Amino acid sequence: MERCDLAAARRRDSTSARRRRHFEAFRATNPNFFLATVGVCALIAQPVTCVVLGEDLNVSYFDGRVEACSYPEVADNNTCACAPGFTLKDSVCTACALGSYTAEAGERECTLCPDHHTTFPNASEAADCICTYGYEPAVEAQTCSPCAPGFYKAFRGNNACQPCTGNATTPLAGSVSAGACVCLPGFQGAFDTGCAACPVDFYRREGDDVCRSCPLHTGTREPATADDADCVCKPGFAFSVSACIPCPPGAYKPVLAMLGCSACPANSSSPDSSTSREDCVCHAGFFHDYREDAASFSCAPCTAGYWCPGQRAMHPCTANSLSERGATSRDQCICARSMFKQDDTCLDCPLDSYCPGDSAKYACPGNSAAPERSEGLSDCVCDGGFEKQAGA
Repeated sequence: MERCDLAAARRRDSTSARRRRHFEAFRATNPNFFLATVGVCALIAQPVTCVVLGEDLNVSYFDGRVEACSYPEVADNNTCACAPGFTLKDSVCTACALGSYTAEAGERECTLCPDHHTTFPNASEAADCICTYGYEPAVEAQTCSPCAPGFYKAFRGNNACQPCTGNATTPLAGSVSAGACVCLPGFQGAFDTGCAACPVDFYRREGDDVCRSCPLHTGTREPATADDADCVCKPGFAFSVSACIPCPPGAYKPVLAMLGCSACPANSSSPDSSTSREDCVCHAGFFHDYREDAASFSCAPCTAGYWCPGQRAMHPCTANSLSERGATSRDQCICARSMFKQDDTCLDCPLDSYCPGDSAKYACPGNSAAPERSEGLSDCVCDGGFEKQAGA
């Protein structure tokens, strides 16, 4: 009988040891359970987990000493404490605010992240501190620097800031959205549709909505101009007091600049608003003498034997005619003596006429005759039976 009772006791001890091992293994994989002096066995509240006990594990064997903690509590030294990422506030486990964390269960205060850091909810370690909106990791460890002008960051994380689209920037550092990107001065549009350069003769200052036209008679040297101060007088216009006015007749201005007009060469003139020295035309009786290069021409007197109507060239007189220096028209080309002009051609003086060299022909007096190419009245000889009267 004693032998049987001893065997039964050994079997009970073996069962108890097996139950303890099963329970310790269960407890190791389910930290929300702990031993207490009173209580009942319960499933983990959050997240919901189905725990299946072994057939031969009867937790009542542990005299009701098993109790479960409810999420966000965890077992800690035979009691329930707030889990990492939470802290006790008004007897309730409350998640740490964004930008703070708790790394251990039961911590009374959340630890703040460094400046310009934030976290996702329920942060439970220092590594959960990440750069906040508008900041990116700096070269120095564990610091975040604001996005530079022209960049932005619209999310939390240790990623680099993103650049604005081409020809756009942000007015300030630390921008948190693409909407903060605005077109650079000299460009117009929007960050999402693109920024286009202001065309030549337009400008856009910072703060303007669109490109604006330069003032009257002014323009820009290139597109994408950012200031109205870059609008300067156009060719043919000179700055005077507060406006650009046309160059007067006899002057010109070839460049886009805040300069005065240049005078045409002597003995020449030009229309108002002239843009080139070539707009200067020599007066009648003068011609464009280019000499070495076109930029240094002068207006020289028309050469003898030519006539100059006031254009760039001089025209030669017809054959057997000659003009004096500075002639202004074809009529000033005079036929040589013994010739006369007809239809702008110099012809030999006919019989019974004389041509003294003024392009005209004159008939000899009555009852007289003269040979061809006669030059003067003395070449007219009286006919037979007639004599020249005194003084004739």
